[in-house]
Amino acid sequence: MDRNNTKIIKCPACGAANRIPDDKASEHAKCGKCHAALPSAKDTSTNQKPYSLRCIECGAKNRVPADKINATPKCGKCKAELKTDELFVPQPVMINDRNFEDRVIKSPLPVLLFAWAPWCPTCVKVSPIIDEFASESKTKVRVGKLNVDQNPMLASKYKILSVPFIFIFDNGQLKDSMPGGMQKHELMMQMAHYL
Repeated sequence: MDRNNTKIIKCPACGAANRIPDDKASEHAKCGKCHAALPSAKDTSTNQKPYSLRCIECGAKNRVPADKINATPKCGKCKAELKTDELFVPQPVMINDRNFEDRVIKSPLPVLLFAWAPWCPTCVKVSPIIDEFASESKTKVRVGKLNVDQNPMLASKYKILSVPFIFIFDNGQLKDSMPGGMQKHELMMQMAHYL
């Protein structure tokens, strides 16, 4: 069988991965393990993982199926409208004294905030790693960059005495802070606790 002409469909009942040929995509396929009906192989939206985001009103975590992301979903706890458009904000987000509250504290996603300065050679070296992490973690983590020279209020509030410095915020609270730069896999491991 040509593997290029197949799709992998996860069984909603048992989680088993099933290889379905494209020519049988319209048929009612069944799971090879538990024999439950599989979603249509042509419907790619059912194969996407749900999005996870917090309600900015009550802080509850909500899972929104990919095919319902544009259907004005509501929080399961307080019934407030979820800000799903916030999932797709281009990253990294430039954070400053004025937008910190909206972009970090009220973020429906956990936030990795990279504090840097243009005169810092380590910051310049680490910045492409942060950009790559931001690109790969879009819709799961909000990545922000804070220039400490241009934003003295935040630098003072969080006592940033050296750069680079990394902060992790979740549900409007500072959860962790680490001096220095990190590799991409280290960033992923740090953020895994908050996803």
